[in-house]
Amino acid sequence: MKTFHFIKNRYFYSSMVLLFTLLVIDDTTLFNLYEMKKELNILQIENKKKITEISLIKEKTKQLTSNKSALERFAREHYLMKKKDEVIYIFED
Repeated sequence: MKTFHFIKNRYFYSSMVLLFTLLVIDDTTLFNLYEMKKELNILQIENKKKITEISLIKEKTKQLTSNKSALERFAREHYLMKKKDEVIYIFED
């Protein structure tokens, strides 16, 4: 039986034990590493979205503090403020 001579080799057994440890027993199994990598990718995408959202909010804040007409429009739209002798109609969808 010359075809199965590698089974008698002690390095084969130690390799199998190491492979078993990596696949099943250890905290950082291949399955856990895959799940953590997937979660990391999701978090990175969410982080990029938040960064763009923050930059848009900073730009809007800059416009509101520097442009008086933009501030007036914002106040009228969001807080329903009005001028004297002005009537506001609110349409709900």
